[in-house]
Amino acid sequence: MKYAHLYSLLLMFIFCYSSKGQTRTDLPVRNTKPETKDVVTSYGPNTMVRNIKLDRKGNIWIAASNGGVFRYDGKSFTNITSKVISARFWNVLEDRHGNLWFASTDSGVYFYHGKSFRNFTTKVGLSNNDVTTIIEDKTGKFWFDTRGNACSYDGKTFTIFKNKDGKTFNNVWSIIEDKKGNIWTSSQTSNGWALSRYDEKSLTNEKPTVAEIRSEDEVTRRMIFGISEASDGSIWFGALNGVHRYDGNTITDFKDKEVQK
Repeated sequence: MKYAHLYSLLLMFIFCYSSKGQTRTDLPVRNTKPETKDVVTSYGPNTMVRNIKLDRKGNIWIAASNGGVFRYDGKSFTNITSKVISARFWNVLEDRHGNLWFASTDSGVYFYHGKSFRNFTTKVGLSNNDVTTIIEDKTGKFWFDTRGNACSYDGKTFTIFKNKDGKTFNNVWSIIEDKKGNIWTSSQTSNGWALSRYDEKSLTNEKPTVAEIRSEDEVTRRMIFGISEASDGSIWFGALNGVHRYDGNTITDFKDKEVQK
């Protein structure tokens, strides 16, 4: 009995020490959804599937617009959200710590660490509750493709970006990070659609702005969909009138030209 207090202290030390090794994104505790009530089935979603991702453990995650988010472990499907959330899901991201992020087109973003959900909406700083894409950049910051302004989240606060004239975006359709750490988006502005680059200067500016890469072709500016970076660092993007390449200086239109290898 005289050593009972020593055993108690030892147990407390072990618990505290083991807890230090946990690596989860530091998020506010409000807007927490209850623990998941998984529904295991032998079949997958029977509604429109928007996105499929493979996680580091080999599980396949499926975002269905009306059916929820499913996890497939190679044997059975588990509907992670069916008993908790009725949102329309579009995209899935696994972050560097193994946490999951689910984008919805009506209820913002859901963060899932394996037991419960935390919801991010315009009430806590998200630029729009209609979210279709989430990426994590090299610094661990999250970027959201929304039907509002370009938006990022550093684990504590949201930052909403505007164009160089201080005007807001109406939509962000695509978002990628290039090899240099620049963020590229296709966004709708008051002057049409533009390919935009968020470089180091714009990202660290107290009032961040964006460098817009515009084409003289009015059709190109109306709608830009997918964006990708080539091995030489050039940025390729698909628009209403075909495929285009930006090499850092000029935009080349390939709808009537042969691509040089």
